[in-house]
Amino acid sequence: MNKTYKLALTAMLTALSIVANFLTIPITPSNAVSFTIFFAFIAGIYLGPLPAVAVGFLGDLIGHFIHPFGAYNWFMGLSYMLMGLIPALIYKTKLNRIVKLILSLTTFLIVCSLGLNTFGLWLQVIVGVDPSPIGLWQFFTMDKGGIRKSFWVYLIGRMPYLFLNLAANGILVGIVQQSKTIDKLLLKATVNKKDDAECLN
Repeated sequence: MNKTYKLALTAMLTALSIVANFLTIPITPSNAVSFTIFFAFIAGIYLGPLPAVAVGFLGDLIGHFIHPFGAYNWFMGLSYMLMGLIPALIYKTKLNRIVKLILSLTTFLIVCSLGLNTFGLWLQVIVGVDPSPIGLWQFFTMDKGGIRKSFWVYLIGRMPYLFLNLAANGILVGIVQQSKTIDKLLLKATVNKKDDAECLN
């Protein structure tokens, strides 16, 4: 693997992820269509775990500091790290490529979108605590009698937007995989071992 090219491609995908943060399409105050998932998935599929984590996390963190929307949400930051790591690990298996994509998207939806992202936004928007480790401690020590059911209401309300966001990004990743020119270019640049190439098939 060309390490210089891999580093350059990681930096490029990180920059594109930052730009994607600015081009997020807001639908409601806490729901939007964002294409940061696409770039993190591409990094995970073609570059591996560490570059994928870097693209996901740095794209979110730098994007936040350049154009902040309130306090930084550390739960979403963790979600962005896993966003690239999940496909990076799944694509190392010998499963069919379409199955890998579906499994990656499903795992991301459950762990990140429905789990970490929703919990972090719920803490920030509904509960009103800082979406950070300190805020999490405050949440565990506060009286939660009146807010227990609100999480599930909030989660159900977000579901249509989460599925829309996932579908939009999943289609784009699928297009890249099915595009022989782009796919071969990325494979040629990042894979030099037969076993690694077979995992991407």
